[in-house]
Amino acid sequence: MIARGWTLRRRLGLAAAAVVAMVVAIGCGGQYKLPTELPRRTIPIDKSYQMLATWDGLGNLQDVLLSQGLVFTLYNSGGTGTAPRGHLDIYPLARPSPIPNDGFPTLFNPIALAVGGDGTGRPRNRLFVLDQGDSCLARANPTSGMCDDTTGDWNLRVRDLGLYWHVREFALYGGDTVGTFSDTTVAWVRGVGADDQGRVYVSCLAIVLLADPSDPRRVTRSFLPRVYRYLRGPRYPGVNPPDWRMPGSNWHRDTTWVVEDGSGIGTIQDAYGIEWGSGGGHGILVTDYGKNWIQKISDAQSNTGFFQIGDSGDPLLSLYQPTDVSVDESGYIYICDTGNSRIMRHDPYGVYVQRVDVEPDAHGRVLQNPIAVTANDSLVYVADRGLNEIIRYKRRS
Repeated sequence: MIARGWTLRRRLGLAAAAVVAMVVAIGCGGQYKLPTELPRRTIPIDKSYQMLATWDGLGNLQDVLLSQGLVFTLYNSGGTGTAPRGHLDIYPLARPSPIPNDGFPTLFNPIALAVGGDGTGRPRNRLFVLDQGDSCLARANPTSGMCDDTTGDWNLRVRDLGLYWHVREFALYGGDTVGTFSDTTVAWVRGVGADDQGRVYVSCLAIVLLADPSDPRRVTRSFLPRVYRYLRGPRYPGVNPPDWRMPGSNWHRDTTWVVEDGSGIGTIQDAYGIEWGSGGGHGILVTDYGKNWIQKISDAQSNTGFFQIGDSGDPLLSLYQPTDVSVDESGYIYICDTGNSRIMRHDPYGVYVQRVDVEPDAHGRVLQNPIAVTANDSLVYVADRGLNEIIRYKRRS
């Protein structure tokens, strides 16, 4: 007992001597931190993004949108026939349980979301859902009910407008449709955007009649990529219907503004997601899947491009098959670089800042098939269809 006590005192004395020796070695003015004072984890202070949460088990993800403190999550299961193929849920910022609401009962085949104004000076109080419909069913031969059947000189015109594509306008919390429109000269739609004035932008494959240069009387029907803009009200005051292309709606296409196909900036090749923003100049950010670009196009002059992202020549910053883009309140740009399975952040003028998805999800997995991104000044939500989950990131202060 005495021997063990002596041994313990001896060990304590040796430990104390070691501490004294270390203090002397540090010298005057030096600081020696005891083990309990050392931090257990070093927190980065470089404003990088931290993975906060992973919302699992979300199959059929299609789009995600952050607005007014709410997360709107769109799902699409695909399929055939006239039964609904998708739905929309609303979540609080930090809880993966949908908020009970009246739903969005008129959705058929929804593929993209946007938020914008109501056209009366109140910005960001309307939710716009792009419903792709089923153009084949809408143009089916009434005799056979078959798509692409021209028997009996059927000209494949739109027979059932209810099955054609639509933009559907809702209040932010759902409920009945506030308004809707379609355009019979558009064959296929990809993405939707809206600005604070309530103008709506749609990326599409348009039916365009091209005149023969040698004989203007002859025209060729072509399908060409376009971004069209639509406005509320009649095309010309006092003239009804508002627009012959858009039966049954109180909207018209703005023919003074259109983004056409081409190879340079201010043109598109295969546009997907659209987002309106004011940072770096008022305009729309267009995700061009075909060019591997994101470009900012003026909302005043549709052939004026402010800048493009993705073709700097730096292989580490080059985009590959981007599908979505988002912009926060300060104008910073977030790109869903799907082909490279990553999320990139740029400043309001297109200069690269950082990669968002540096940290893996809650299960240690990296992004697999990100298809949509949305952000505010500190949070980023990414929908990954391959992982069936939404990952929430937060920028460190």
